[in-house]
Amino acid sequence: MSDQLGEVMKTTLTAIESGKEEIFSIAETSRTETLRLTFELSQLKSDITEVILQVDQHEKIDRRMRQRLMEVNRAHDKYTQEEMFESYKQAKDAQVNLQLLQAREIQLRKRRDELERSLRQMQATVERAQNLMTQVNMAISLLQGGIADSLQTQNNEQKIEMGLRVIKAQEEERRRVAREIHDGPAQTLANIVLRLEIAEKLLEYDPTRVKAELNDLKNLVRSNLQDIRRIIFDLRPMALDDLGIVPAIAKYLANYQENYGIKCEFVIEGREKRLLPALEVALFRLVQEGMTNVAKHAFSAKVDISLIYQEDWTIARIRDYGKGFEVSFALTTPGEHFGLIGMRERVEMFSGHFSIQSTLGKGTTIELSIPSRHEGGTTT
Repeated sequence: MSDQLGEVMKTTLTAIESGKEEIFSIAETSRTETLRLTFELSQLKSDITEVILQVDQHEKIDRRMRQRLMEVNRAHDKYTQEEMFESYKQAKDAQVNLQLLQAREIQLRKRRDELERSLRQMQATVERAQNLMTQVNMAISLLQGGIADSLQTQNNEQKIEMGLRVIKAQEEERRRVAREIHDGPAQTLANIVLRLEIAEKLLEYDPTRVKAELNDLKNLVRSNLQDIRRIIFDLRPMALDDLGIVPAIAKYLANYQENYGIKCEFVIEGREKRLLPALEVALFRLVQEGMTNVAKHAFSAKVDISLIYQEDWTIARIRDYGKGFEVSFALTTPGEHFGLIGMRERVEMFSGHFSIQSTLGKGTTIELSIPSRHEGGTTT
């Protein structure tokens, strides 16, 4: 019976993996189409602007020609038949040209509206595909049961609960990285592609502008490279592996202070020591999440960060001097303070303690304590 169940799960997993590849293919195709539509829409808007200018010019010409024709008709005895015929012909030509341009403007506007609808649909398809990929990844993780081996000492209910928390944390991290890449480097790269195509066209009729355009693109690439490096650092700071949590947090806070203009005071208490890698990553992420909340919600000019080493515990404390909030409401309203709830759950995964103290108008203190399991031995 167990063999049959295993085969069923294996078949299901294979089918889901195959579906995942198809979803990825749809997402990539949609992204490519989104890029094409974006470029076409940009060109179309430029064409519409040009046609509007031409319509304005030809409306003036049409008014002038009709005014001329009225003058000729009122004083027909002063003009020859050839002059009257020429005035009529010019007025008629001006009217026809204006009507053609007006019809082209209507046609271009209609095409623009169609492209904007198509672009919105493609963007929605990409978003749906990304959400579906997240759900599929969670399903695959559950089926693979890779976390079960590391949780053998716990009962089945604890395994399931802990496993779901781990998967949830992984997916939240993946979603965060995907969102940062999509909103940052991916958008910038799409812009670079469009501007390179424009530069390619400029080569044909205005080569002098190409140099300036390429110089702007060079600066854009440099900025994009900085964004990618920042995302890599946020994903896994190299200083964390090489030097430990203290230098990693110090570097993060230096960047944070520069980006947000919030003064950071970082204090170490107790004898510094290397913890197990999983604990150092967890502590770094918790500090990172706490500081993100300060930047988003606290409106504080200063933050005090303490890392306290005790014999059995490692404690991180974040204190801001911002607007504060109602703690009981925050921890029971996930949509408003999902970050705080996620921090509490992550601390509880390590059998730690999490506390928040906040006073309206005076600031907030977040403290998290995790049992110290350090390299060279384990403390319980």
